[in-house]
Amino acid sequence: TVALFCSLVLLASCDNELNITADWKDVSVIYGILNSEDSINYVKLNKAFLGQGDIMTMSQQFDSLYYDSDQVGLRIIESQLTGNQFTPIKTIEMEPVDNIVKPEGLFSSPTQIIYQTDQILNHLRYYTAEVYYKDTDIVIASNLIPIDLLKPLSMSSPNPFTPINMVPDGYVSKVEWTSVEGGKLYELNITFYYAEQQIDDLSDVEYKSLVWSFPYRMSSSISGGENMSINIDALQFLTFLSSNIEEDLNVFRHVVGLQAIQNNGIVAITHSCLDFSLMVAGEDLSIYINLNENSNSIVVDRPEYTNISNSDGRQYVGIFSSRSNDFTKNIRINNSSNNEIAFNQITKHLNFAYFQAYIDDEVLIIDTLYAN
Repeated sequence: TVALFCSLVLLASCDNELNITADWKDVSVIYGILNSEDSINYVKLNKAFLGQGDIMTMSQQFDSLYYDSDQVGLRIIESQLTGNQFTPIKTIEMEPVDNIVKPEGLFSSPTQIIYQTDQILNHLRYYTAEVYYKDTDIVIASNLIPIDLLKPLSMSSPNPFTPINMVPDGYVSKVEWTSVEGGKLYELNITFYYAEQQIDDLSDVEYKSLVWSFPYRMSSSISGGENMSINIDALQFLTFLSSNIEEDLNVFRHVVGLQAIQNNGIVAITHSCLDFSLMVAGEDLSIYINLNENSNSIVVDRPEYTNISNSDGRQYVGIFSSRSNDFTKNIRINNSSNNEIAFNQITKHLNFAYFQAYIDDEVLIIDTLYAN
């Protein structure tokens, strides 16, 4: 090994102009996740760069990252599948726009080029992204196998009509849905809304929110029709609040969306403080996400995955896939769940309000109280 190393050093030392930069080649980078339910679909198109000099300086050059839109175009080909044959039936020219601000970072900002279309996409069709030279119509890069769009995803529970329970050792609420054909990976996020009120100035109120993200859930296949669910564990919910809200002795807090319904002298209080978001990723996107997930393994190298190729079949960089999502807003928790936030030892220090309601001379009265 030592002899081989020395030989390599001697060979390199014979040429004072060792060129470690390969010849330039056009390498497209495509990222696009289509959704048939979106009014506008976006595709990110960049180009890889290679050159002499400081790579950090080159990364700040706009022309190093983006194609000239007068010379290079991006289009989507819509096809139908008959037997095993894809037949193109429509071409959608993507429009380059630069009005979406790119955050500061290693690469040129704030201007960037994103390609968009407001054409309606059909989940019964198949789609191919093509980067091409406008003067010759030669395709530079594409996904050689058209992708299918996922049909709309739908949660069967929760629903806006039935309050959910967040009391430990009580009924366990669930998010339930049926898997869609072509979908593999599912992601659930719950947004919790609350308000902070300054104790020394009760008119000073700030509304806030937190996003509770759950681990990905995988369906057993991409055939669809599988009943899937995620438990909403009350203790995990309380721990999430405690971990993400700082103790502040100067504020009162309360969940938003208080509602009180009177029925035969009995008052029921609920709080519309949760939004649920469920997303499903197409097969290619699911593979890409799984390969790029953090791993507990000491092996940090991961295989690269892309479904973008050139006309010769050589793989490029990027992913072109689809997704679908469902949103259920203004989900209510029952008042027992609100009391748990106020009184449970996990969250009691956060000074959340609890509420008591009663009828006084046919008038509904709601008292706002605090455990501390």
